[in-house]
Amino acid sequence: MSPSAAEFRNAWGKFPTGVSIVTTHTEEGAPYCTTANAVSSVSLDPLLLQLSMATVSLTCANISRNGRFGINFLREEDAVLATFFAKAAGPGRGELPSSHTIFESGTIGLNDALAVMDCRVVQSVEAGDHTVFIAEVETLEVREGRPLVFYEGTFSSVTDA
Repeated sequence: MSPSAAEFRNAWGKFPTGVSIVTTHTEEGAPYCTTANAVSSVSLDPLLLQLSMATVSLTCANISRNGRFGINFLREEDAVLATFFAKAAGPGRGELPSSHTIFESGTIGLNDALAVMDCRVVQSVEAGDHTVFIAEVETLEVREGRPLVFYEGTFSSVTDA
């Protein structure tokens, strides 16, 4: 018997992930942000990462059209921000934190994020109900702090081992 989608989701809930805000722009040029945890590194030469987004989402449409996006790794104290962009209705996704930077490319970086990456899409692949974007990191900023973690359906922090 094949596993169900609920069982699959439950299994992946056992795998802690970092939490990020993906920044894009709408067709009209307005900022658009969403919370994502399906992000990982791919290559060091060149610097590549992958982002997986639901194909039917506006975030996916924005990235496909623009060919760019920002990734902002959140700090452990940013659970409210992560929740907001995970649940916000369309217009709310354009409400940027007051402390942000707009890179030369037009990508938005959050000044309080642990790491900020300005990314250019080099490949996209449809996989089931998601699109996987492979992107080259063109700008990178790294800051000190502790990451926000998503585990078993809730936001958490990393504890010292």
